[in-house]
Amino acid sequence: MKIECIEAIPIEVPLVRPLKMAVATVDARTCIVVRVTTDDGIVGIGESVVARYFTGESLASASDIIGGAFADALIGRDPTDLVAIRRLMRRIAVHNNGARAAVEMALHDVVARAADLPLHAFYGDRVRDSVPTIWHVSGGTPESMAEEAAIAVEAGFPLVKVKVGGDVDHDIATTLAVRQAIGHDIELLPDANQGWDLPTADRYLRAVVDAQPGFVEQPLPCWDLMGMARLVATSPVTVGGDEGVFDANELRTALAVGAVGAVVTKLMKAAGPIGVREVFAVADAAGIGVHFAGMAGQTSISAAHAAHLALVVPNLRYGSGISPHYLVEDVTTERFLPVAGHLYPSDEPGVGIEIDEEALTRFRVDR
Repeated sequence: MKIECIEAIPIEVPLVRPLKMAVATVDARTCIVVRVTTDDGIVGIGESVVARYFTGESLASASDIIGGAFADALIGRDPTDLVAIRRLMRRIAVHNNGARAAVEMALHDVVARAADLPLHAFYGDRVRDSVPTIWHVSGGTPESMAEEAAIAVEAGFPLVKVKVGGDVDHDIATTLAVRQAIGHDIELLPDANQGWDLPTADRYLRAVVDAQPGFVEQPLPCWDLMGMARLVATSPVTVGGDEGVFDANELRTALAVGAVGAVVTKLMKAAGPIGVREVFAVADAAGIGVHFAGMAGQTSISAAHAAHLALVVPNLRYGSGISPHYLVEDVTTERFLPVAGHLYPSDEPGVGIEIDEEALTRFRVDR
């Protein structure tokens, strides 16, 4: 079996409502869809959100690197040689994590389909029957965000993420209001998206102790490793890294200086499933909890890929943030959506998701 064709399809799909973060407000998701075809007709698919504010990539850069340099290097290779291909893509392109992730996902889909295995079975023995996922609240008043969170919990979501990182008084009031609305059996994960300086973050962390957040995500800029270490050393609640920790090597560094008490991993950050598993291995060895996130508004393709992997990793201390349920529509024949706040990956071969060609064409953008 050899790789015969690699396609990169750039798309943009509207969100059901804007997502307001400290670094950006997003009303549509730009994603790169990858389709890999082998010489014996097996087709695998992958996808990654493309966000300049997160990985520095654009639809144009992702399309170019996948359809150009990656395709030139990978066509004719054995798709089962996953580790060697990962290393090759890393040599070809520094960073470009989202583009690399989409290709690596598609290759995993090819290999699992060829083996007639659901992707989770290809990864190993499952340790859970479903994947708990999250509801995001952002951009409202403390009262409106608390009300929305309560509705999500009533619908079965076991985790609520609150976007903070702006006006600290508003964020404190929102966090406390959301906790009061959802009760103390629901995991509450405030996400600051690098929005504060050290004194402001310290003030927030001390003010929300009674809300008992699982951890507070990336309160300081990604480059401020020593500031994060100071917070971890003095904070009364756990502090986690996201934008500051992309892969296993960066996690090792953060742990060495005491800059994280929890970590967020994502397929698009770690450049694919292999990288995510490396992050889990380091976190497991260090004894810290992991939140396996996605991006609000990812398509069902990457959501299903992440959920398959989430069935088999042991350390899902803070659940998942796999979030295809914020798109108005999707590019798959059947949407992969949570049921009562949990995701149930298919037992069909591969990722168990198929592309809707009409929708893919409709949402395709070339710019």
